[in-house]
Amino acid sequence: MSAGGTHLSLCLVRPRARVAASATLTVLVGVGVLWLSGGLRAADTPRSVPPGREVDQHLFRTRLVGAHVAVVKKTKFTAERRLLVINAWVTNPTRETLGTSGADSDHGVFSHGMFLHWNSRNGPLPKLVDAQAIAGNTLFRSLQPQLPTYVAVQYELTPRTVVPDQVTVALASYEHAEAGILDPRGYWEWQARRFEKKVETNPLTHKSGRVTEIIPVLAANVTLPVKR
Repeated sequence: MSAGGTHLSLCLVRPRARVAASATLTVLVGVGVLWLSGGLRAADTPRSVPPGREVDQHLFRTRLVGAHVAVVKKTKFTAERRLLVINAWVTNPTRETLGTSGADSDHGVFSHGMFLHWNSRNGPLPKLVDAQAIAGNTLFRSLQPQLPTYVAVQYELTPRTVVPDQVTVALASYEHAEAGILDPRGYWEWQARRFEKKVETNPLTHKSGRVTEIIPVLAANVTLPVKR
């Protein structure tokens, strides 16, 4: 935590370290907030990039272009919701289809590599709820190879959350691991700056176990003005 109470937060599951681990390791399932312990260290601070400039995350090539607050009106089945929406143009440089959003354990989706810098004085942290690709009137959650795609990443706000005039978003850097025994294609993972371990309790099973968290290398910080 900095003097101003600012943290870098990741609205994701606990990342899975894909290395050999002891039998006591328990991977917790469920969405949570990963607080980078002690805030950012000096060596962790990424370069600042202006809105609209492309950031090479290796797994994604990303241009963050804007942010706005949206209100989803109450329906017969849902209550009114207030959202912070981060807008981006994303290109998938691989040969495989990738996702914009997905299951908690799906580490390779675009929204799971985005971090919000958030000041605790602004109230509860926004919660990542969805990331939708948009083409005309069509919404979908996939990134086709080599096709630039407009993506809206949505964070739900509580009534007590105050959205500042600007938000800063950090983007994780990825790396490709060599082929494994079960999957000869290999896999993509956050480029790890370091690993941290802690004991946590699964909210579903109420069992405790050791969790390995990846603290990723950050490719860039982008500060976006927030439209109302």
